[in-house]
Amino acid sequence: MSYRIWDKDNKYLDGLLKEYKHWSLDISYRQHTLGCFIIFAKRDVQKISELTTDELIELRTIMQQMEEALTNISEIKPDKFNYLQLGNNMNHLHIHGIPRYATKRDFAGKEWIDETWGHPPVWHMTQTDKKIVMQVKDKVLEKL
Repeated sequence: MSYRIWDKDNKYLDGLLKEYKHWSLDISYRQHTLGCFIIFAKRDVQKISELTTDELIELRTIMQQMEEALTNISEIKPDKFNYLQLGNNMNHLHIHGIPRYATKRDFAGKEWIDETWGHPPVWHMTQTDKKIVMQVKDKVLEKL
């Protein structure tokens, strides 16, 4: 595994889904909606406009793979995907993948409702119970 610029204390190693040449794919510890994930650039870069062609092509591949994996999990199966690249607290380039749902989902003994379907997603700083995050991760790894 490569050095994780964004996780110097290795606090979030358990969230790693897959390493790529230019990117690292992690399950999000904040499940704003069911199945949220984060794609981190491996090199020190802050803006999408600074990416190379190879990095952009690989980013597209990762998005496609993750969308397909989540869509093929019967309990999750998002209706669409939103992506956010904010960089407000962490200047290192990372992109949040936020699955969106027109109807509720039941997963890990919890009812998941996308309260803002049809509008920008709700963003919160609360971490989801790690046990649930790891259940989402395990399901994704079965399909990824």
